[in-house]
Amino acid sequence: MTRTHLMVFITLFSIMLIGPASAQVIFFADFEISGSKAIPDVSVNDPANWVPENAGTVWVESDEFPDGSGALHQSAEGCGISGNTPLPGIDDFSDGIIQAVFSWQDDDGVGFQFRRVGDDSGYLVAFGYNETPQIIIGSLADGCCPSAQCLDQCSCENGGNELVGVDHGLGADLSQDNSVAYFARVEVTGSLIQVWYMELDDAPGLFVASDELGDPVAEYDGADDLGPGTVGIWHESWGNGRIGSVLVTGPGGTTDVDPHAKLSTTWGDVKSSY
Repeated sequence: MTRTHLMVFITLFSIMLIGPASAQVIFFADFEISGSKAIPDVSVNDPANWVPENAGTVWVESDEFPDGSGALHQSAEGCGISGNTPLPGIDDFSDGIIQAVFSWQDDDGVGFQFRRVGDDSGYLVAFGYNETPQIIIGSLADGCCPSAQCLDQCSCENGGNELVGVDHGLGADLSQDNSVAYFARVEVTGSLIQVWYMELDDAPGLFVASDELGDPVAEYDGADDLGPGTVGIWHESWGNGRIGSVLVTGPGGTTDVDPHAKLSTTWGDVKSSY
């Protein structure tokens, strides 16, 4: 079994180890056609089903992720092509986990929109990189951020429209050759939005309880319950970035995995073998 498929198997096997009080995985895109564990089905791996709101955004298949696994590659660049791409089939997200693995060949940011029910209703978490060394939490109602605009153009990067803007903690002069993968998670529980952001090698696993990730890097407690909405991948001029292992849980919960259970032990054994 290849390393990539073994990692995917461990990730999804964890679903079987989670108790009934935990959330359900409602979306998983691994961008692997052969042997894919995609949820709800392999159609979520097809770039043709990832329809950006801004036609300037161009998603294509890639096998150039840092570990050689499948990914989506955003091949355009410039603030004019920025915007949101709804995840195919997700239109009823309220509470849960949204996460993905990213790599960069650019200095700009990428993130998630969620609880979105219109152009001016929903939330954005943006993961900055070199140009914007921050995590930004913003509200679409405050103008963060219309299609075809970068964060500074909508005053959501040190401009006062953002709800939260904190140093991402990754340091400066980060690699821009897609050689380093980063783990990004947003957990939404009622009014609370919590965010984690780290190198993938520093993460204990793709599918672990959030308290195993340490303290959130950013959080905001004041989000409105806007009702079920869509989840999307948002970016600003994110040229040649890659995205993989996109996962969403819901509705209505978080994931609880015992850190001493078989999943965590197995993940540790696998990581130490490579």
